[in-house]
Amino acid sequence: MKVLIRNTIVILTVLVATSCGTSRNLSKQGSPSRLADEIWTFSQTHPDGFTLNIRTMTEPTEGICVAYATTQNSHGRDQLESVTSHAYSHDGFVGGWLDTTDSLYYFDSVRLFPEDSLSAAVNFGKANFQKAIYNLSKNEEIILREDVEFVSPTNLIIMYAKEIGKSHLLNAVSKYGAEILYEYNIIPGIAIKIPEGKDINLAIEYFSGIKGVTAVERDHIYHLIDPVKPKLEVR
Repeated sequence: MKVLIRNTIVILTVLVATSCGTSRNLSKQGSPSRLADEIWTFSQTHPDGFTLNIRTMTEPTEGICVAYATTQNSHGRDQLESVTSHAYSHDGFVGGWLDTTDSLYYFDSVRLFPEDSLSAAVNFGKANFQKAIYNLSKNEEIILREDVEFVSPTNLIIMYAKEIGKSHLLNAVSKYGAEILYEYNIIPGIAIKIPEGKDINLAIEYFSGIKGVTAVERDHIYHLIDPVKPKLEVR
């Protein structure tokens, strides 16, 4: 059974796999609307959860999957179409599961990482505010534990719309006197450290109002329940 964990920020669908990648040409499979119809029909016979490569309508069996924050809280046939559109223009994978507490079927567009790229998958999960990622071949959920005492008092993760770009955001960071800690390559986002003495909540409000910014979140330190073991090289 493939499990999805929800928190107050995002619904995580831990469902899909093969290699992570760039946008794929799915034109032969029809429009997102037609694909959504097929996925919805498939979901009605898979209440325990499923993973679909929407190019082939098959279920991959290996890889580390991480849901996109963009498709959080998407449920039902109507919202499935926006999930499918996102997957259609990104990685080409959709996951879903039935929440028995509210009887709603939830869906997510998902990115897949090779199983030897755990660090990249964890970073992507953190940037998309996920609480878990999933290894398909091992049928194993990897919890990214979030503890309140490890919330950074100075660091923020800021996401921006790719079509608008980051120029407005970078200009705002400079004017605010903040330090750029990291610029993500696989997603449109940056991590910053605000100046000493400035209120973190006021900083969130400030950057949320910058053109192109889609999300501003406190940076958390996540811990894997099972530490990642280093690989031993045999020479």
